[in-house]
Formats: sequence, C-alpha cells, structure tokens
Amino acid sequence: MLCFINIGLNTGLRVSDLLELKFEDLNDNRILRIIEIKTQKIKLIKFNTICVNSFEILKKYYMKKGIPAEEFLFKSLNREFIKKRIFKKISYSGIKKYFTLLKNELKLEYPIGTHSLRKTFGKRIYENESDLGLVMKLLNHSSEGVTLRYIGIDDELIIKCYDNLII
Repeated sequence: MLCFINIGLNTGLRVSDLLELKFEDLNDNRILRIIEIKTQKIKLIKFNTICVNSFEILKKYYMKKGIPAEEFLFKSLNREFIKKRIFKKISYSGIKKYFTLLKNELKLEYPIGTHSLRKTFGKRIYENESDLGLVMKLLNHSSEGVTLRYIGIDDELIIKCYDNLII
C-alpha cells in the first residue's frame, strides 16, 4: 500500500490509471504517456525517484513471494489467486478496503479515500508553484473552477486572503 500511495501522490494519476500501471512502464527516461481511462485524454507523467524506488520495492517484494515481477504493478494478493498462480491486478474495491483499514488503523478523524492521493498531488503542486493553469493541465481538468474546487480552494481560504491583505 505504501508503494501505491507514494506513486499516487507523486504522479497525480486516478486510481483507475494507477491500477493499469505495469513494470514495463518504467523506462530509462522515466517518462510515460498514457490515455486516461476516465477522460480518454493523453497524460504525460514522469516518475520521480520516489516512484522509481517504489517500483523496485514492489519488484523485490513479489520476487520474495514467488510472484512474477512483470505485468501489473499492483497485484491482487488474494490467497486463492496466488495458490492457483493467477496474477491479476488488485481491484478498485480492494484498494478501497485498504484505505478504510488505513483510516481506522491511523485513527484519522477526517475522510480519506482513493481520490485523496490525486487531490493531495494537485494541492501540493498549487502550493509549490502558485500556478493554477499548471495544476489544471497536470490534472487534465477542463476549467479552473473545477480545479479550484478539486484542490479545496473554497470560501474559507478566500476569506483568509482578505484577512491577510493590507495595502
């Protein structure tokens, strides 16, 4: 799960696109061009060192478990599948289950879910770059309004700007 979270936070991919990642997607230049499942738009990403390390960790983990480190990056660890040597990707509902377990284990009082990774990615890019257009492009959104709502720029933050403004 940590590898899933790290790659999700560092690429901004939707869960549906994360689940389609394969070991072969990591090439020498670490650049990947995909067609997003939800929007059918082309998305360009570059895997940073955290992502590259996650690929390696997963590869070692699978090899240790006797699971081929090829095809899908995030495999189902369902005992029946492994027993029958069926190596499928983990399902969306499987990922949701892990997020629920994490929330409970960490005793988080706020909601987290599969989309939290992508929203956090967008919010961090905005905080670092202060460029809404860039965030909009990275998330493949069609309007700035959608991006603002998505990354949590709401009335409270707008009011805070007025409180901090002294001319």
